[in-house]
Amino acid sequence: MFSHGIIAGLLFAVVGRMVYDRTHTRELGELEKLNLNRALPFAAVTFVLAGVASMGLPGFSGFVAELSVLVGAWHAFPALAGVAGLGILVGVAFTLRAIQKAFFADTLPPGSPPPAPSPVLEPISFPERVGAVLLISTSLVIGLYPRLLLDLITPSVVTLLDNLRKGAAL
Repeated sequence: MFSHGIIAGLLFAVVGRMVYDRTHTRELGELEKLNLNRALPFAAVTFVLAGVASMGLPGFSGFVAELSVLVGAWHAFPALAGVAGLGILVGVAFTLRAIQKAFFADTLPPGSPPPAPSPVLEPISFPERVGAVLLISTSLVIGLYPRLLLDLITPSVVTLLDNLRKGAAL
């Protein structure tokens, strides 16, 4: 849940605050015409990092979160863990498509007019940059050293499992 909150917050910050506030659209078809990787390079890099974190790339908190869930599910329900793995692949495909269309579309559909030059958009502000860097850094720290959170969570989980076992034994 922690990882999801960090990564989702970062994705929403890019889409809502950095892109929408400057372009006034969320339509991928419109965004792909704007050459946003050139107009808003910081937003493009941030969205790519948030995207790979949400896909579960090792080194980010999303990897630790997805691996923990899949390993736990595998022990209890192997078939459902397989379905969850397929769901992750579908999520990866959608995320890569969104990254490509929103920021790195280099070709337009046949019959389209030639690409317009990159629009002049308000640059990403310092507070926006700081917020994004803090969220990316948090995802990296937890991804590289998950014990920071796991050591806090484990006692509660052990207590819960002990109580469930005692309740089942009664």
